[in-house]
Amino acid sequence: MDLRTTTRTLTNDRSRDPETITAFRIGVQAYASYGTPLYAALCAGGAGDPEIIALASHGVVSARPVHLFSSVHYLLLGGCNDPLARYFATLTENPLPPDEAFPDFARFCRQHQEELLHLLQRRTVQTTYVERCRSLMPPMACAADMAGEPLNLIEIGCSAGVLLTFDKYAYDVAGRALVGFADAPLTLETRVNGNAPLRIPRIGKRTGIDLRTINVLCEEERRWLLALCFPEFRAQQARLAKALDIVAATDIELLQGDALDMLPAALANTPDPVCVFHSACLFYWDKPSKAALDSLLRETSRDRDIYRVSIEPAENQDPDRIKINLGEVAVACYRRGEVERRVVGRTTADYGVLDWIV
Repeated sequence: MDLRTTTRTLTNDRSRDPETITAFRIGVQAYASYGTPLYAALCAGGAGDPEIIALASHGVVSARPVHLFSSVHYLLLGGCNDPLARYFATLTENPLPPDEAFPDFARFCRQHQEELLHLLQRRTVQTTYVERCRSLMPPMACAADMAGEPLNLIEIGCSAGVLLTFDKYAYDVAGRALVGFADAPLTLETRVNGNAPLRIPRIGKRTGIDLRTINVLCEEERRWLLALCFPEFRAQQARLAKALDIVAATDIELLQGDALDMLPAALANTPDPVCVFHSACLFYWDKPSKAALDSLLRETSRDRDIYRVSIEPAENQDPDRIKINLGEVAVACYRRGEVERRVVGRTTADYGVLDWIV
């Protein structure tokens, strides 16, 4: 089947996919609010382009526009010499106006359709910013105060394992003393309101679970994570690249598969005290899966205490409509089949401000 036939088939079958069209329309305002005017402009153009809709429909259901945009970004970061790169701040010092980008974007997608289809069908959206550690450090300190140290970690939805290295960084907390070592390889600026515990606990074993784990020793896998950064987020992308070097030098066990299948063995192979955590992950699970996780932790806690830290958007928010939402930061203890859970804070969508409420 040649490229023209493939394009015609995709267009005929998928060009009117209502979910994809709606995602692009919502994306115009959503991506503008996230701070990426380029992706907002591409959503505006893509919503009315049958070929773009057909191509994007092969992406992750909950993130089709950004899955396509990130796939394009990935090819450009890989050295694909194309005029479209002039619109990406991660690729040029002086990007062209985003409102002019769509014609080049549409042409690029036509010319690289087979490569993009390959990425859409084999990669998933695992957006990772090391800045998320800013809102993770205080609840981890809280969990360690309850559980003891060294705290052994199991992350659900770990991607490459960046959050599993939160203790490797220093935190410049506005109006407070520096948390961590002054010579840490990366210092993250943050603001914490309230009486949050500001310390970095000692960490023992680190285990990550994901449907598709990322091997940071592989250049192509690293590039995929960097491509998931919004193109305007140049500084965040640079910090992520540094964090990936830290992950590469850290002993982390990565388990690939469904968390509900992998977690029992992970818990069995992790000594006490153990803390299971997740961030912007379970929000995309259905209710039965969330209930199954809670049930699994309750059952395991009949023989040992299990601690849990979660940073997730509020349950009643549509994942396609998240703006500058407040995510709930919660710490839970599972003991003898029961759970005691407290919402200890709320954080902004960029994890830059944490309001501690206990």
